Amino acid sequence: MNIKICGITALEEVQALNSLKPDYIGLVFAESKRKISKEQGKLLYDSIDRHIKVVGVFRNNTKRYISEILDYIPLDALQLHGDEDNDFIEYFRKKYKCEIWKGTSIRTKEDIEKATTFNVDTLILDGSNPGSGEVFPWELVINIEAKAKIFLAGGINEDNVLQGINKLNIHGVDVSSGVEVVKDGKRSKDAVKMQKLIKKVRECNERKI
Repeated sequence: MNIKICGITALEEVQALNSLKPDYIGLVFAESKRKISKEQGKLLYDSIDRHIKVVGVFRNNTKRYISEILDYIPLDALQLHGDEDNDFIEYFRKKYKCEIWKGTSIRTKEDIEKATTFNVDTLILDGSNPGSGEVFPWELVINIEAKAKIFLAGGINEDNVLQGINKLNIHGVDVSSGVEVVKDGKRSKDAVKMQKLIKKVRECNERKI
């Protein structure tokens, strides 16, 4: 079971994750309260343990903007979280050698059917408002069949992560707000919350071996 901690914005968060070693760290370059510039992204990327793969998150950005980031930062994976279609996906598959991920909001069974048509390496199944911490109805994806790996997102935290893992046939979890604290109106990743969640998932993996 893979773990992605998304929405990293500070070196202190990277330092904590370098010791906790999730499988993936997500840097958000789309419009978001966690958006970073390409200069910030490069600074964070250069500080990340090379055993941890780095995912760049975009949403309805132009090809030019995404290419500018990918040319500046050698990301391991490109995550498209908007209205991008398979032609858009194929453009980046041919131009770059990184993995292609697709985030999609799940509200209905039709959303599941549409998600499985994307030609990507990984599907991120999220709530209707990505990054908000909202949980979507997990029963919609219990029997999902897809060629891509499936990551569960949307309101994942230390209290429900094992429920999601045990209930659904997934390859990983994608966590952001579930490991954050708010102090003086500013959101930041909390080392203790991240440690607890990662520990739970790793221990679950060991029990299944």
